[in-house]
Amino acid sequence: MKPRDLEMLLASCIHDMKNSISMILSSADQLNETDQSAEQTDEQLANLRYEASRLNNDLMHLLGVYRINERELPIIIDEHEVHEVLQEQFLRNEVLLNKSNMAFELDCDEDEIWYFDSELIGGVINNILVNAVRYSKQRIRLKARVIDDQLSIEVSDDGCGYPDTMLHTPDKPQKAINYRTGSTSLGLYFAAKVAGLHTKNKQAGHITLQNGGDLGGGIFTLYLP
Repeated sequence: MKPRDLEMLLASCIHDMKNSISMILSSADQLNETDQSAEQTDEQLANLRYEASRLNNDLMHLLGVYRINERELPIIIDEHEVHEVLQEQFLRNEVLLNKSNMAFELDCDEDEIWYFDSELIGGVINNILVNAVRYSKQRIRLKARVIDDQLSIEVSDDGCGYPDTMLHTPDKPQKAINYRTGSTSLGLYFAAKVAGLHTKNKQAGHITLQNGGDLGGGIFTLYLP
């Protein structure tokens, strides 16, 4: 990454994290109000969990991007059950999904085996799911299948979709915070880098963004050779 791009990404990410901290403090203050209904309390708890998850993801991605630029990010490729790894990401976000009244669907062959770094790939999918919870209306689908000798992991939702500025260059850092995703595109940049670290027979992993599909919203797809 060029120094100017890195500076721009860091600056916007810090601004985004500052916003998350402000939201967390605001939600915590509202939880102290004694006249809140149970529904209002649940909503504030969902907001707290969402902003805390997003803040944690930002910090992890900052560290990851730094290590990638310094060529110090360890990657451990091993055999994994795809369904198990994806199910783990659902369980990490089950409380958030439930409090947000979000219907979640996991579509993956339970016998599918693939070679990848489960920690890095799991972190990428977790980040996409956290963002999808906020910008979906009611449904999120996590789907995995093998296409042309590549493992495709897809996160789709029924929200408003990705803006045009992100669709064409999902692997490039944005110039500012994108309010469709509520983030700086750091997560997408990190996802693209992690995908690219997975190589086989001169093929490298990559990500794509599109809109539409069965649910009509945004579709994030990660491809691993």
